[in-house]
Amino acid sequence: MTDAFVLGGVRTPVGRYGGSLSHIRTDDLLGRTMVAACERVGVPLGRIEDIAAGCVNVAHEGMGDIARWGALAAGFPDSVPAATVNRFCASSLTCAIQIAHAIRADELGVGLAGGVESMSRSGWALMKGDAPFMPRGPVFWLDTMWAGAGGPPNPALLARDAYIDMMQTAENVADMYKLSREEIDAFALRSHQHAAGARDSGRLALEIYPVEVPASRKEPVRTFEHDESIRADTTAEKLAALAPQPNTTQMTAGNSSPLNDGASAVVLASAAAADELGVEPLARVVASATYALDPKIMGIAPAFAIPKALARAGLKPEQMDVWEIHEAYAAVAVAIVRELPNQLDGFQVPDERLNPNGGAVAIGHPFGSSGTRYVLTLATELRERGARYGVLGVCVGSGQGVALVLENPSA
Repeated sequence: MTDAFVLGGVRTPVGRYGGSLSHIRTDDLLGRTMVAACERVGVPLGRIEDIAAGCVNVAHEGMGDIARWGALAAGFPDSVPAATVNRFCASSLTCAIQIAHAIRADELGVGLAGGVESMSRSGWALMKGDAPFMPRGPVFWLDTMWAGAGGPPNPALLARDAYIDMMQTAENVADMYKLSREEIDAFALRSHQHAAGARDSGRLALEIYPVEVPASRKEPVRTFEHDESIRADTTAEKLAALAPQPNTTQMTAGNSSPLNDGASAVVLASAAAADELGVEPLARVVASATYALDPKIMGIAPAFAIPKALARAGLKPEQMDVWEIHEAYAAVAVAIVRELPNQLDGFQVPDERLNPNGGAVAIGHPFGSSGTRYVLTLATELRERGARYGVLGVCVGSGQGVALVLENPSA
């Protein structure tokens, strides 16, 4: 078995719902980002042997196989195949793992993993009746931005109580771990403070490629360079003043990840292919793992996937220099950190190693893009610190969790 390496990649700045990236077609956003990743690494487009890209909601310009359409629209040769993957919030992380698996199996030399989501541009779907060519029974519209919730309800899933709002799962986890509103808001504040510091220091710029935003009625053509959801001026008092969201007591707009648009992509290759291309790898893929549990408490699944990945890597938690934990909600990130010692023989994640550049609460969470954004963020952070090992964990709607361990080969 050969090793798989992350050669590098890029991500867009993360745009707010209705913000700077809302004017760009979703397939174009993904395609341009994949091209930018290849250009940043120095890999010719035709050298890519396969593409896997994540997208949760494809009910827009990228309907169908957005990975293939985006690649063709951006100028990849006809000979480069591509497939779209949907594992909700870990879609593009799953893509990176799949490409790495193919490389490790010696079935692929150079591949690209990426993802995209435009919550701004998601459409409305008019659902068909159950008789051909004509409505039968009630006909209704579905907001495809929330397609991950399952669409028209399946009675079997209703019977299992599997359909549940993601914010409600965060509330369930907060209740399960007896989290207070104060500690949830404190973690959200930490996310914004760390992200603002990383932005101001230029750290986030290392992974971002500037996006040219087309002219609108209000603005001329401009360059979009910074994440739009980071709030450097937020305070504990401002967060505490926010009212809870419907059907919750502690979940607010301030301690949840926002609605976003964005794309990311990373290039992976074998050692032989990296040598042939003359590219020094950014990180080695060490091990990965998945886990699943009750959809009603989906947020804590990474606390169980991460120990599985570490065991497969033959590494101890103390050896992890950086921990990237997905912040779908501040509450689930706090709960994961609280649960991990139970799964890791008492080991507690040091605060200075946890999400050092902030997380999704501040930076944002374009569903299909976040996974490879985390891969790029973790790999870059290991290099910048001169550190050796890092692990990331992403919670997934429907009760899943995915974890990945990376190594800095130059440490």
